[in-house]
Amino acid sequence: MADAGVDVWGPTRAATAWAETLNAFHLSEVDGRIVGRRPLEQAATLVSELSSAMLTTDGLRWLASPDRDSRLVRQLYAYLDDARVAYDRRPTVELPRRAKVRPTARINLPKRTVLVQAVGGSEQGLEHALSLVQRIERADYAFDQRLVLLKGNPQAWPADHLDLLADHAPVGFSERMDAVTRFLKEGTPLERPVTPEL
Repeated sequence: MADAGVDVWGPTRAATAWAETLNAFHLSEVDGRIVGRRPLEQAATLVSELSSAMLTTDGLRWLASPDRDSRLVRQLYAYLDDARVAYDRRPTVELPRRAKVRPTARINLPKRTVLVQAVGGSEQGLEHALSLVQRIERADYAFDQRLVLLKGNPQAWPADHLDLLADHAPVGFSERMDAVTRFLKEGTPLERPVTPEL
């Protein structure tokens, strides 16, 4: 499932469905492989359960497929195409302990690489972005090599969430793409989306 770009480790619906599917078939995952143990006389049942689990998890992969891009993600890709910036869609980034994440894009700039996670409008998407940038940080990507792009403007998002997110990555907004452009092309830092409390 991880190879398909589905997050089965974080607190996501896909991860819950993955665990429930394995549990329903009395199977487990070891080193990325689905395994099960039964007495020898139940080998045929085990093979049947493994096959059923594989079909079920393949359906889960399709349902959670990142290929169905949101409007914001399509806008990001169009923006990068228009700007003639080299980038990779949904790159696989390996973390120090061999887990993998797949942000929305990896932008290959002359002086640095920037990993971008675009969030179109849900609190769940915001939580996923926070989890992703925290994990990417562990893979030795500097602060200015991470970017979360949110739909709209800062007023459209909960201030507490924005403040926490900005502790881990620069935060840009689709209504302020000029600032995002300066961040990418000139390295100009993005302003924090929420003014610190005094």
